[in-house]
Amino acid sequence: MAMTGTREVNPIKFGAPAVDYATGTMAAFALSTALFQRERTQRGQRIDLAMYDVALMLAGSHVTGFTRTGKPPQPNGNNHAYATNCCYQTKDGLLMVGASNLRQQRRLWTLLGRAEMVKDNNDQRHEDREREISVLAEILRARTAGEWEEFFQANRVPAGRIRALPEALADPQLATRALLHRFENVPGVSGDFTVPVAAFKLAHGGAQVTSPPPTVGADTDAVLKELGYDVAAIAKFRAATII
Repeated sequence: MAMTGTREVNPIKFGAPAVDYATGTMAAFALSTALFQRERTQRGQRIDLAMYDVALMLAGSHVTGFTRTGKPPQPNGNNHAYATNCCYQTKDGLLMVGASNLRQQRRLWTLLGRAEMVKDNNDQRHEDREREISVLAEILRARTAGEWEEFFQANRVPAGRIRALPEALADPQLATRALLHRFENVPGVSGDFTVPVAAFKLAHGGAQVTSPPPTVGADTDAVLKELGYDVAAIAKFRAATII
């Protein structure tokens, strides 16, 4: 949060619980690694995973930058160290331009007919950042975000129109990805609901959602029995409103 928002409005909570989700993803990598290692060594593993560590992993470039320079990262809103990797207002909405490396920024400026803005190294990009922002801001206001997105992507320059969640979920590409699973007529739930499955596809097999999320307390008795509590002890817990 110390790096989010702007200099004037900071800190700002991230829009989704990214560290929570990333910790789950990291756990899946850890489990896969442990299982693969077991196949090779016949030894099991105890996995130690901390959300704090994951948060710093997500901020890896900032960690490296700070430990190198001693300068902590500052909140810069939608801006970036490089002008060609920032968010801009277009004729009708916001566009995120992602020409982050030297090759991409060369392609960007050439496409826009401003070859004199091309830089040979990142130091030059830092030094000329404010002028680049001004030039790009003026150029990008001439077309809509959708027009720029189509133009840049067709010419291998990363760029994306900012979409609200309803529009993102309605994107035709999503229908081809089998990312979402819709549950209907789930006991105890009024109405249908949809959950993400997995952000990858395999040539065969692959991830599936085979049952809805369990209701609160659905597995309580089973877990307590695994821990050694008998039916009478569990009943006492329930009578005392411990569970």
